[in-house]
Amino acid sequence: MEKVIILTGRELGYQVVKALGKQGIGSIVIYGHERDEIAQYSRYAVESHKLPRFFDETGLVMDLLMRKADKWRGTMIIPTSDHGVKFLADNRDSLSDHYIVPTPGPDLIDTIVNKKSLYALARDIGIAVPGIHCPRSMDELNMLKGNITFPCLLKPGLGHLFSSRFDFKMMEIYSYDDLVRNYINLTQDFTHDEFNMMICDIIPGPDSKQMVQYVSYIDQSGELLASMTSRKMRQDPPRYGQGRIAKSEKVAGVDEQSRKLLSELGYRGFSEIEWKYDPRDGSYKLIEINPRFIFYIGLCVACGINFPYIQYADLVLNKKVRVDSFRENVYWIHEYKDVLHTVLNHRMETLSFWDYARPYLGKKSLAILDLKDMRPFYEQWRQHGTNMLRKWRS
Repeated sequence: MEKVIILTGRELGYQVVKALGKQGIGSIVIYGHERDEIAQYSRYAVESHKLPRFFDETGLVMDLLMRKADKWRGTMIIPTSDHGVKFLADNRDSLSDHYIVPTPGPDLIDTIVNKKSLYALARDIGIAVPGIHCPRSMDELNMLKGNITFPCLLKPGLGHLFSSRFDFKMMEIYSYDDLVRNYINLTQDFTHDEFNMMICDIIPGPDSKQMVQYVSYIDQSGELLASMTSRKMRQDPPRYGQGRIAKSEKVAGVDEQSRKLLSELGYRGFSEIEWKYDPRDGSYKLIEINPRFIFYIGLCVACGINFPYIQYADLVLNKKVRVDSFRENVYWIHEYKDVLHTVLNHRMETLSFWDYARPYLGKKSLAILDLKDMRPFYEQWRQHGTNMLRKWRS
């Protein structure tokens, strides 16, 4: 049986395992977290290896890959987290002697994951980005005082490092005193800014109407094999978070900009580019690039574009799989997250009953539930149910 290696088997990892499994490709799942590591339970997982907190000690996963190099030689390693991307990029040269590594090298990945450098490159080629400030001292911050509009966002340029330390992605700041206090705390009084903190303009308007995504696969010869666009409908958490409902939709105005940016980067492989429409000037502004499969990859598969298999065919089989169109108006639903946040945050979201119900009534793809592969769904709900019961009892 043909196989791939999956680094971390949470919800995204499981969707990749399932997309490849239905093409007859098994998965070796390497995982470390306790919660939501559900890919190991899939019928398409042929092996699983637990390395607790292995991205905190990357030597553990490297040791495993080197010990298994003879047995797994020529197998493709697929990252399903930002830490996995960084690990593969940093170790690309040594791993490529034994494995197929789809992740670009460290120079390109560093440019992409560091929003400060990414925004600078985008501006240089005429692509709109949110307004940002990056003070590196208290004097520089004071000089900006009259140029910052509140509320604003305080967010990390290096999100993958920030998310491993904190359980939120960014902070909404309402006053200059609040900004100073939090900036000093997060940069250790400007002495150690490990996250490359940025003050970022807030683009007005709800993400559910204005946040869109362009996803694509460019093969090793530079040919665009497939692409599609989608819209983020609901998030976890509601204001600034990961999508829990997404919808396939043709979005005018982002294809050309996305291809221009990827061309400038010399990018190959799968990527997702996130944009937000700014009603103040009528432009889509670049938010970020994800150089890995994204949380709603199941939506792409449901719309007729199996990106994990397109990547496998390109890099392992040396075969081009082209897809020229995608199904529109298909919803992707993360069942657990949508139910949870609908119950907890419906007042904050101010959505009607029909707004909540519409994705469930139309064409849809469920993130986890699969009647032919039930155990991952069962394990996720069992884990969360047990945790909620434990908290309730305490």
